[in-house]
Amino acid sequence: MTTSRRIALTAALLLGTGIHFSSFSQTPGTPPQGMHPMMGSAKMASHREARHQKHLSELKASLQLDASQESAWNIFSTEMKPPLQRPARPSLAELEKMTTPERIDKMMAFKNERDAEMNKRMTVTKTFYAALTPAQQKVFDTQTQKFMSEGPMGHHGKMHP
Repeated sequence: MTTSRRIALTAALLLGTGIHFSSFSQTPGTPPQGMHPMMGSAKMASHREARHQKHLSELKASLQLDASQESAWNIFSTEMKPPLQRPARPSLAELEKMTTPERIDKMMAFKNERDAEMNKRMTVTKTFYAALTPAQQKVFDTQTQKFMSEGPMGHHGKMHP
């Protein structure tokens, strides 16, 4: 197999599996390429935390929890703070020193860390949901569906307005 054919085949494989290396080229805390610089700033993180806290407060008020449910709420709200954190991305310099299989392994480890965090949140949510009454579960369903339909950053299911 020629070198150019091997490169084309590798590129097709990587593109076909949806792997995008540019997201790994940032240092932790910096926004991905093409994203507004404010998205990764401390000010934006503070804004996200405030919005997240507001959503939790509104949810708790809507649920009208009784004293026996406070413990379940405390576990749920603690695990939901702070908003989902991304694992530290490998540096561009680190990636450049790796072979393609090593980069794929690194990306899979990155994905597995994120998946583990999401699985933990899903389990905590299901546990909290089970502690609610059927009427509270309906409120929870409505409130969380509303939040999910707003999409990232409150943009009604879209990344950009």
